Amino acid sequence: MDLIRILLVDDHQVVREGVRRMLEIEPDMRVVGEAAGGEEGLTMLETLEPDIVITDVKMPGMDGVEFTRRAKALFPDCNVLMLTLYDEFLSTALEAGAVGYLRKDLQREELVGAVRSVLEGRSPVHVTLERDQLTHITSGAQRGPQISEREQAVLRLLASGVTTREVGLQLDYSESTVKRTIRGVFEKMGVRNRSEAVAEAIKRGLI
Repeated sequence: MDLIRILLVDDHQVVREGVRRMLEIEPDMRVVGEAAGGEEGLTMLETLEPDIVITDVKMPGMDGVEFTRRAKALFPDCNVLMLTLYDEFLSTALEAGAVGYLRKDLQREELVGAVRSVLEGRSPVHVTLERDQLTHITSGAQRGPQISEREQAVLRLLASGVTTREVGLQLDYSESTVKRTIRGVFEKMGVRNRSEAVAEAIKRGLI
């Protein structure tokens, strides 16, 4: 059994301890380190080489977004999953390179599922934004080539973290059609991967 190595970066010790307990119930998950801030997290990231980093957004000194940006610059293959109380940093976090964005009020099963989905190449997003919270990031909604209804449907499912095959099953499309649609979305939006596509879709008010 391959062990999933996890690094926690959060300035609240009680949060780190709670997340550790939730994850280490799983026999294949191990928290290999805990950092109280971004600077410490970067140092530990280099020495511990975890499979995934779970970080908060708001922290003293280097916040989670800046930590993610620097971590991805130093270690491009690093998987950073945001776990936070704040909805409003979703787009910024995904643009910085986070592979997912979750609320701290999620259930243990959701957190465990999110960790597994990240390592399977998916990008879990669990966020409930009110319409007025989206106002400041939807100003670019009409820019660029128009996104079709099919493409929007695919984007919504990508944001929920499902696989290409699952998108096809839910929308009754062949897997090749889904892949072709995703490539088209990437080209229209000028993005390189699913996380960037989800971030851009939120900016445009598409999902």
